[in-house]
Amino acid sequence: MPKSIIARMSLVLIIGVLVAQAVSSYVWTRQIQQAERERLVEISEVMGARIGQTIQFFSKLPREYRHIVLDQLRDMGGTRYFVSINSQKIHLETLPNSELQQLVGERVKQNAARQLAYQSEDFAVEFVAFSNLRILSDDNLMVQLPPKWQRFALLDPGDDSPVVVVQLKLNPDEWVYLATVFPGGDFMGSTLFESERLVSLVAVTLTVVVLVTLLVAGIVRPLRRLAREADALGRGKTPSLIPAEGTREMQTTIRAFNQMAQRLEKFISDREKLFAAISHDLKTPLTRARLRVEMIDDDKLRDNLIGDIENVDLLVKASLQMIKDGAIHENSEQIDLKQVIESALASAEVEGLPSSATLPEEFVLEGRRLSLERLFTNLIDNALHYGRGVEIFGYKEPENNELVVQVCDRGPGLSDELKQRVFEPFYRIDKAPSSIHVGLGMGIVKSIAQLHGASIELLDREGGGLIVELRFPLSHFVTERNSA
Repeated sequence: MPKSIIARMSLVLIIGVLVAQAVSSYVWTRQIQQAERERLVEISEVMGARIGQTIQFFSKLPREYRHIVLDQLRDMGGTRYFVSINSQKIHLETLPNSELQQLVGERVKQNAARQLAYQSEDFAVEFVAFSNLRILSDDNLMVQLPPKWQRFALLDPGDDSPVVVVQLKLNPDEWVYLATVFPGGDFMGSTLFESERLVSLVAVTLTVVVLVTLLVAGIVRPLRRLAREADALGRGKTPSLIPAEGTREMQTTIRAFNQMAQRLEKFISDREKLFAAISHDLKTPLTRARLRVEMIDDDKLRDNLIGDIENVDLLVKASLQMIKDGAIHENSEQIDLKQVIESALASAEVEGLPSSATLPEEFVLEGRRLSLERLFTNLIDNALHYGRGVEIFGYKEPENNELVVQVCDRGPGLSDELKQRVFEPFYRIDKAPSSIHVGLGMGIVKSIAQLHGASIELLDREGGGLIVELRFPLSHFVTERNSA
């Protein structure tokens, strides 16, 4: 199935219209066929009786008078039959056989046979196109007769009505030949879907599809804009207000989205103000507490209290840093992720620990440079701290429209329980006090990853160690804009 709503609806409509047209055409044609079938059967019965009477009349005439009667009938004009007595059967190029032709032929033959005084096995009823009718011999096409022979000819029906030819063997060297146009018989050769019906079917289908496509395009246009703004909101951007347009349901959806975006922006702004106020308000009491503790004479007690105050100060600063690392106000741009990762690996080179990065040349996504640098710096620092080395692999997955980055180490790894807990704020695997690590590194990594719409997963590495796998989705709208 196509992915776009316009293509899907157009496809469903095309199938629906074709099925509806085919069914209606079939029903209509069957009704017409039934009515024509009854008409043709009635005509064939009358025609068969008259043909039988005509053959019976000529068969009773003495031979020396037959040609005189035929010449008189031809000279009178206006006859509906061409009759001749031939020495042998004329071979005709008949029309393709059909169910109606077979039925009409049987009725003509049956009713003609009832009028004859005797029965003959050599009794043929055939249908021939007017342009292929042969008379008198196998070599004479009626339409090619010279003008002086036109009195032999039947009148052109002006349509595709076939000519009924009856040939009956009277004697070994005598064959009665009778030809007449079957009135209104062009229906016998028609099919369910003729060219006119196919043209009508295609015209109706195209008209419906074009009109519905235009209608759906008008409905989808505001939906696409809504999807672009929702994608931007999911990546931490401030979405613009969308004009409420389209159908009533679409307008209601757009208004709800605009209200949600405004509330979310206000919530983020209030959170920043709250943490800024907390930071400001805690500086003064922490400073006073530090000054008062310095006045304590007991060295052990003073050092313990100072350590506690420094830990509180570090926790406050780390919490504020976590909020700042969300990079709410940092603008998104096209980023070469390979360059960002190689820059973050500089810390490993300084410490002299083994490090490597295997990345494709074209490794670009839309994101926030400083936030991504902080993300990979935290992951690389963890790999160096616990695994004493780091390997980074990156590749593209076109089928999922994603960039995949794996940060690997050869450390002790993590249990399934710890893989979930390391993302909790202030959770540290190493319980020993530290003035550097407070347990927010992986929480910051997850926050930045989610800001870019990425998923993060911790995997066991074959041979020991840990793999941190990040999957960055490439925005569909960004891809469209770049390809344009």
